[in-house]
Amino acid sequence: MSLLDVLRTGVAIADQVTKPLQSTVSFSRAVVADDSYKTVSYPVTVPLRAIVDWKKTQMRTSTGTVSAIRPNLVFLDIAALVAATSGAGLSDLDKIVLQDGTTGPTLNLSGFIDAGTGHPIATECAIG
Repeated sequence: MSLLDVLRTGVAIADQVTKPLQSTVSFSRAVVADDSYKTVSYPVTVPLRAIVDWKKTQMRTSTGTVSAIRPNLVFLDIAALVAATSGAGLSDLDKIVLQDGTTGPTLNLSGFIDAGTGHPIATECAIG
């Protein structure tokens, strides 16, 4: 068993163990029109499960310090994410809406790439 197999198995176990902690989020894949305006639309919305972690951050501005709350999401069911994104993975243009209606740009996309599939073993992103 290779280290990659161990990671795949570990993420699959983590997905099963954390199912009760995972929230359902609405995911909409961005489709960019092939026109001069490059209009973005979101024709299909699908539910996905993710671990959602709220993080309060301090941002310094010219007028002082501002607190911002930014949710961080971890997608462990990669098969569902790959299906929802048609194999392309998350993009900066995609739209994610949490159960309470929170949404925003998809930021800080990250994930360890599986050499066998070309997709992340687990995907992490922030909404902000």
